[in-house]
Amino acid sequence: MIRKIGACLIVCIFLVCISWPPEARAQLVLGQYEDEAPFRTWNTFAPASASSIGRGGTCFTLASDSSASLSNPALLLLLPRWTATVNGSLHYASFFKYSLVNTGVLGSDGNLSQSLYALDFSGVSLHLGKWAFALTVGINELYNRPSALADYSYGGTVLYSLSLTQEGVLRNLNLSAAHSFNDWLSAGLGINFSLGDFKREMVEQWTQTGISITDRKTRDLKEFYLNGGLLVNLSDRVRLAAVFRTPSPRQSKNSSFLQYSAPAGTTDIRIEASSEDKAKQPLVFGLGASYKILTNLKAALDLSYYSWSRYSVDYFGETLERNFRDVLKVGAGMELQSSFEIFGQHFDFPARLGFVYDPQPMRDPRSSYASYTFGGGIAWQNFELDFGALVGRESGSGNGLAARKVSVSLTFQL
Repeated sequence: MIRKIGACLIVCIFLVCISWPPEARAQLVLGQYEDEAPFRTWNTFAPASASSIGRGGTCFTLASDSSASLSNPALLLLLPRWTATVNGSLHYASFFKYSLVNTGVLGSDGNLSQSLYALDFSGVSLHLGKWAFALTVGINELYNRPSALADYSYGGTVLYSLSLTQEGVLRNLNLSAAHSFNDWLSAGLGINFSLGDFKREMVEQWTQTGISITDRKTRDLKEFYLNGGLLVNLSDRVRLAAVFRTPSPRQSKNSSFLQYSAPAGTTDIRIEASSEDKAKQPLVFGLGASYKILTNLKAALDLSYYSWSRYSVDYFGETLERNFRDVLKVGAGMELQSSFEIFGQHFDFPARLGFVYDPQPMRDPRSSYASYTFGGGIAWQNFELDFGALVGRESGSGNGLAARKVSVSLTFQL
């Protein structure tokens, strides 16, 4: 009897220890991929459509479709009367240190990678005289990680296995309006409602004894923020812009489920917990400029400042360690328009090139991504099909993480 009580006590202590909030344990700096970190980069303001990606992510002074509502709503006044856009993307990133992987529990010989496809934007806009409006839905952030599986076999039989899965998404609804005050100044404002979910699950199994431990964490996310911008037409060739995204508390309803089960004595021990926490998202402020070099050639530059030093995140009532720094993201690109007749039909062919410098907010390791972008498209009558690609690599962590994204969008204008 005493042995049974002692065994049960040991199991309970073990379960409480591994389910305790991270701050009760030794601090571990994961770098870029903390659990709440977005897929590929922390800097996710103004999700870019295919045309924007092709020219270095620049979207503060140039607009090709209704995704302008997410970056600078004032650009909606540059679009035709009706514009409808659908965008799909293939996201790719490599990882080294995250969750249990390469943090002392599971190890890998090198970087792990994951590819995700998402229909990540759709929207419509309406331009009426001095006013323009837009309604869009899309994906702001993904939280997926490569699944991990480790096992121990003897004599061809698996005796022990440990698996890890993590996935999540943050979706966004944007309502925007813009007004033109005169020929050279216009402004726009967007209201954003975001909803999301997150799930991470770890399962340990001992095959011969039938013992298993399941550790599951889930989050329901909710957020409200504003974005807006000004557009100044200095001349027929030069445009300037200023944009912002307000800081906001991202609400999170968290739940934790921990289960220890064993066939012997039909043991089933469960520990459940819940909390309502928040993550303080940073203020983002941006400046943009574009210059028409030739009638059919434009160049653009966007600067985005993220006040990550004010970022904080709570988890089950504890404030997690996030020693972040403010960063300045830089995007630059060019767009060349060409056109000709085929079988009596007029076609436009935009070609784009760009570069992105994307520093991550962690102080240690101090890392950043340098990415090259390219893209193009074809426009015929009221339709335009665009594609854009980003190919980048991280430096600073010593792991040389890769980042890639390919987007395709279809736009109808009337």
